[in-house]
Amino acid sequence: MDFKKIEWIFFLAFLGLNIFLFSIYHAARNEEGNVSSTNQKIDIEQRLEADEIDIKGKLSAEVKEGYYLAAVPTDMNDAINNEKNKNNGSFNNEVSFAGDGHSQVIYTPSTNFYIKDGKETKENVASFLKDTKEVLFGGEYQYLPHESLTDPEYPEIICAQSFEGIPFYDNTSKMEIVLEENDGLLRVSRYMQTHLSAIEKLREKMALYSEKDAVNTLYINNKLPAKSKILWRQLSYVMILQVRGKNVYVPAWLIAVENGNNNIQIETVNAFTNRIITNNTLQKVENTN
Repeated sequence: MDFKKIEWIFFLAFLGLNIFLFSIYHAARNEEGNVSSTNQKIDIEQRLEADEIDIKGKLSAEVKEGYYLAAVPTDMNDAINNEKNKNNGSFNNEVSFAGDGHSQVIYTPSTNFYIKDGKETKENVASFLKDTKEVLFGGEYQYLPHESLTDPEYPEIICAQSFEGIPFYDNTSKMEIVLEENDGLLRVSRYMQTHLSAIEKLREKMALYSEKDAVNTLYINNKLPAKSKILWRQLSYVMILQVRGKNVYVPAWLIAVENGNNNIQIETVNAFTNRIITNNTLQKVENTN
């Protein structure tokens, strides 16, 4: 047996692991330096009101939990072909693919589906996602109302893949359902879908900073101008790192802020550290062999 070769295999394996862990640490340290705590005794909601910052509903102080996650983009060509082989009635219409490794599928359903704009939208979308002959992995996605039906001229429904109830906010795990008007109704014209496979937990579940903590951090770091509007808040998994074909995600608070010029900025606050990571550059670690 070639013990020298075995030694080299173990050495390279440990080297790769160390690079991976260092990359996570480095990404966290590279987050935008900002004030994350304060001795202010006035409640954040009172400060928002004093600065005429409009916000819908009360800020939640609930402490949720989340993970560091890793995942790989799904080859949708392989996934669709596997489904066709199992069920000849699936995906009867022409299918096309885009992205690296066929990571995105573009498909026009063979069945007419209609989406109503209003109270029934969520229920209509859920019914569409359950159709296993027209949608793959539909049960893993959830409807995002704050991103959907925002353009009357080009209506779209946006869904995101989720993990234990927390959606991913990333183009590698997204479904865009394009709608067109048909006799006063909105019919599903086509959809574009990406998906993540082999989702794994890199660490044990950890407590997260609350929605209220995140908004407070944005306020004390001057990210909420006077007379602006907080349009929505969403806890999501965001990608911070790519390591040899794997994506690494952390839970983060996404907060949409509209200023006086009708410009909308999505601010991002790491829910583990309560630090702003809005403009962080994605870190990539390639193979060292």
